[in-house]
Amino acid sequence: MNPQSGTVSGSGNASSAQYLESIVTTASPAKLRLMLIERAVSVSEMLENTWRENPGQGPNEHSLKLLELLTELLRGVVGSKQGDGEEVCKQVSDLYVFLLKHLVAAEEMSDTASIAEIRAVLQVEAETWRLACVNELGTDSVGAGNANTGTGLNLEA
Repeated sequence: MNPQSGTVSGSGNASSAQYLESIVTTASPAKLRLMLIERAVSVSEMLENTWRENPGQGPNEHSLKLLELLTELLRGVVGSKQGDGEEVCKQVSDLYVFLLKHLVAAEEMSDTASIAEIRAVLQVEAETWRLACVNELGTDSVGAGNANTGTGLNLEA
């Protein structure tokens, strides 16, 4: 199965899809969020490279995928209805709204510098979530995954 197209194109790819599905179905919400952020980092790097090789290309499959990933990360911010968690959720939501606006503005000029800035922010986010996963598991064995899925984030948990 091709994770991007959802099609099966050979037994090796089907095995990869089953493995990925197994990882996703058994991962904690924090690990799923980390996987989503890591995928966004990867896609932002592909987008930057594409624009560097083809200046002026503008929106393309990578910018659309990054938009989808950032939107999913924003959608995953679920906060409490009261208390300190609400303010943290607002700050995280504001960060992702900023990244989305930054991406849209970058598309107009195929601005690789703006995409590098987005990736830098996402890399900090990824490191934060890696530490959260390590603390959650009580181990140092959190690997870097790449998945196109995410889950809700409850900052009170």
